[in-house]
Amino acid sequence: MPEPFSKAVVLNQGERGISGIIFWIFFITSMSLTAIPLAEGHSNAGGELIPWHITANKIVNLAEEDLYLAEGEVMISKGDETLWADRVTYNRRSGLVKAEGDVKLSTAGDILRCDRGSFNLKDKTGHISDGTLFLITNHYYIQGKEISKTGPATYIIKGCRITSCDGENPDWSITGSEVAVTLEGYGTVKHAAFFVRHIPILYFPYIIFPAKTKRQTGFLPPSIGYSRRNGLDFELPFFWAISDQTDATFYERYMSERGLMHGLEFRYITGADSRGAFLYDTISDKKEEKDMYDEDDLKISPYPRENKTRYWFRGRSDQRFPFEIVSRLDADFVSDYDYLREFEEPTLGFEHRARLDEESGRPLEEIHSPTRRSALRISRDFDDWSLQALSSYYQRPERPEEDTTAQPLAGLDLTVLPKRILNLPVFFSLDSDYGYIYRDTGQRGQRLALSPSISYSLWPIPYVELEPSIKYFVTYQWLEEFEGHTGKQIKDAYELGLRVSTILERIFDIRKGNIKSIKHKFQPGISYTLRPYPDEEEYRPWFEPVDTLGRLNSISLSLDNYLDARREDERGGLTYSQVANFNLIQDYDLDEATKEKAPGEKREPFGPLRGNLTVTPYPDLDLRATANWDHYKHHMLSGGVALDLTVQRSGNRQDSYIIDYVYSRDTTRSLNYELKINLLYGFAIGASRKRDLIIKHDIENSYWIDYQSQCWGLRLLHEDIDEDTRTMVFFRLLGVGQVGDF
Repeated sequence: MPEPFSKAVVLNQGERGISGIIFWIFFITSMSLTAIPLAEGHSNAGGELIPWHITANKIVNLAEEDLYLAEGEVMISKGDETLWADRVTYNRRSGLVKAEGDVKLSTAGDILRCDRGSFNLKDKTGHISDGTLFLITNHYYIQGKEISKTGPATYIIKGCRITSCDGENPDWSITGSEVAVTLEGYGTVKHAAFFVRHIPILYFPYIIFPAKTKRQTGFLPPSIGYSRRNGLDFELPFFWAISDQTDATFYERYMSERGLMHGLEFRYITGADSRGAFLYDTISDKKEEKDMYDEDDLKISPYPRENKTRYWFRGRSDQRFPFEIVSRLDADFVSDYDYLREFEEPTLGFEHRARLDEESGRPLEEIHSPTRRSALRISRDFDDWSLQALSSYYQRPERPEEDTTAQPLAGLDLTVLPKRILNLPVFFSLDSDYGYIYRDTGQRGQRLALSPSISYSLWPIPYVELEPSIKYFVTYQWLEEFEGHTGKQIKDAYELGLRVSTILERIFDIRKGNIKSIKHKFQPGISYTLRPYPDEEEYRPWFEPVDTLGRLNSISLSLDNYLDARREDERGGLTYSQVANFNLIQDYDLDEATKEKAPGEKREPFGPLRGNLTVTPYPDLDLRATANWDHYKHHMLSGGVALDLTVQRSGNRQDSYIIDYVYSRDTTRSLNYELKINLLYGFAIGASRKRDLIIKHDIENSYWIDYQSQCWGLRLLHEDIDEDTRTMVFFRLLGVGQVGDF
């Protein structure tokens, strides 16, 4: 049976509210207390006889009455279950067990306390007076004046109160005068009320709820907010547990300025590596046509829109088939370019929907992307070669009149990994691909590219590795041009390579914290590449960069540095991890160095100096940086810095800082950051920002203040996204989840 859905687990334990709570109290009392066979002193659990350990100040066996009596500091234990009481009696004839006086039952961290309780082992019934159950999983306290098990799967609680707050006067609680439940069926609550302190906020005279041990069908907490663009925003999700492997969530979202949006999310799982999630939203927009004279509308995008029916379909699926065949499916279609920018979800709110990027590891296109990408890949990997079939489609949501986007609708890739030939130090490898490319407007056709290569590893000098190689390129293209005319072109070339490298290592004793030593590995290398690609005026590059490969005659120097840490824990266990790496790459163009130049022109044989740095000394710190430097213009061509830092503080608090800076001269300069700082007394503040530094425009700004008490929390969120302003309040209860946004 595949593992349960993560969402379903949360829903059972929290977002399903009272139904999950009722189940757990009955499950523990029925499975733990009614299973004590005092007479035999053993319990048959899991097919094995496990002894019960009973201690008391006095234990008496009244043989004539077939009665067992334990008095004074009675403790009965087995595994992680322990029962304490002042007095316990067991009637073997009737099967009746009674516990009295400060009764306490502990089961895997869950604790039940009551004044007295009785349980019949034969008809599986029982009764507890003035009981309080603490469930450690969701930090629940469940109180009942009378808790009765009336049958194998039926229960009644009178005078019930549920809360996750510590103390005698909880900040919030849910009460009911009488709760009746049938496990794997339904339950009812009479006179249910939600209290804040001693003040009743919500009242329901009668509630029916499912009481199942599996994922449960039902409503999820609603959300309410306000947007300047969409008006009052209310959403009510409904969860449907279809089977153990599938579920669906329906979303009904009403926006006062736009209308009713319908949403559907479907998820499935058939194995550890086979799962998927698909989401679809659609709305019949009150605003049927975009006003191209409205400044606010034009700030969203410069593209017109005339469609009233609007939608967004997206999904991710990973599926493993027999014979080790694996497929990856990405789907992303949207009705118009403005849709994602007008109906974007709050960035720091509480989200019911599946996070496709996190679950699949493959991000969606960002909302400002000019295309939406859908793709299918089917692959089969062998020990030394792999075969992949691919198909991709790039949607242009702005719907240009002449769409020249190249669509690689069909492709086939064959890769042969380096393989030794006849036990010689000679290795053969192959890269090959076939593709059919379609365009609405422009050239379309097929292409076949083959790139076999041979390399030979030599060690003529001690400690030095010498590796010559040769690679051959050939590309065939069949073009469909216009009015049925076709064309064919072929281009080939070869590439010679030679690489010389060595490795220098040294270990340094550090003895700092759990790091005992650091190994520095330095790997310098120099390589030469010659590709005498012929210049053909009649050849027209088409579709892919590989078609534009030209002559290459260059030397490349690389300096790679690696720092690996040896860590030792308190028990002497050893672990190894890379804490940093830094590399520099410098290219030198021999053709440019010897080329004839006109008077006044200077040769520029040195390519940009490329540097890459990664620092990850601890799990809480991840720093990455890249840079490309132009030697002749004396400026940075491109670069970026990304920092992800978590600061652990006292009181089990932690702050997080995320910074991402991207630079490309004359085209891109952007700064994104997100930070969260925990203050005192349960308060926290946070902010995120996405800013284009070239046009000096904030794409997105979010600010929030969070308060978290022991059992409830409150968040105030303000966002400015694409000329839209939103202010929302989120309220959540510990153990119950998010119960409302308003």
